[in-house]
Parts: sequence; structure tokens; C-alpha cells
Amino acid sequence: MNKFEAIQEKLIQVFDKFETIAQIETNPNSKIYIVDYQGQCYIIVDIQLSYSQCSIIQNNHKKTIEFNQEKIFNIINAQQFGFIPIDGKKGLLGFGDSHCDFIFFDNQDFCFVEFKVNATSERKVDKNRVKAIEQLENTINFFDEKLEKDYQKLNLEAYVCTPDSYPKDNPSWKKLAQDFLEKNRLYLFETREKICQQVSEE
Repeated sequence: MNKFEAIQEKLIQVFDKFETIAQIETNPNSKIYIVDYQGQCYIIVDIQLSYSQCSIIQNNHKKTIEFNQEKIFNIINAQQFGFIPIDGKKGLLGFGDSHCDFIFFDNQDFCFVEFKVNATSERKVDKNRVKAIEQLENTINFFDEKLEKDYQKLNLEAYVCTPDSYPKDNPSWKKLAQDFLEKNRLYLFETREKICQQVSEE
């Protein structure tokens, strides 16, 4: 059993709804897109970037929607792939407490992701980042407790997805990321893309 299969088994044991909520791809496309649509995250089944349109599966039916490029997260070169929507009506934890938008994992990493795209001032940017970090930490703490911090030797990462207009790698962000690392023992990235490492099967 490799790490990908091991974390699946662990999640199935811990979460009754896991098998009905999660989507598992053992031979995924080289690029996977996740979109935030009306407060719920979905895997995009096909996409037309030039028209800003894509299709998702909603309530077991294919639905074509228009999207905001800044509400899409790209996952590249995943050899195996697991997707868990966290927030929203169809999410693992649903509405209520403040959690991140989704989690994904492959045979190397286990990643927590939160979209934060609305900001009109520098003050609002910082406020959005702080709120996103709070939601990520709430979710990490919840999973730490449920999994007893046993992620089957996968690396843990967290992502804040922000618009291109946000100043990247500025002192304010660097301080937040460093504090997050010290507090939560995992790296925090501000990006809308993850390039997965190619690793051999165990």
C-alpha cells in the first residue's frame, strides 16, 4: 500500500461521508482545475479558457458556468489525486464553522486551500489574508484531531489563493507565512497553482 492509498483508508475510517464527498483519480490529467462556484468547490471536467467557461458536475448533472480566472486553482502533474470539498452545502464539513474551501492530496502532499479574492484596498488585502489563515488553521486543527496528526507521511502544505493584484512576497505576507510555519509546522503559499513532484511508487 502506498501513501496515497494509506491516507485514503485513514480518511474513510475517520469520516463517514468521505466516500460520498471525495473524488479520487488514479490516472488524472496532467492539469487539474478546481473552481470556486457559488461558495462550493468543484473539479472542472472541461474548460474553455478563451471564453471563460467551464463545466462542472453539480447534483450528478454536467453544468456549464462562467468563471473568474482568479477563482481557479491549477494542479499540475499529479500522478494520483484526491479532492475533498470542505466548505459549502456539499462539503465534508458544510456551512457553519469557518473552514477552508477544499483539500487535495496526491502520493506526496496533503494540501489545504482557501480562496480569498475580494479586496479593494491594502488594508482589505491584509484582512483577507488573516481571515484565510484563520480558516486554514481551523481546518488543519480539525484534521489534526481527527487523524491524530497521522497523515501517512505525506508533506503538509497550505495555500491562500489571491488575485494577481495582491502584492506578492511583501513584508506583511512574509511575516504571516513565517508565523504560520512556526505555529502550524507547515509551509504557507500565496498562489493559485501547485506543481506536484513526480515520485516513484512504493
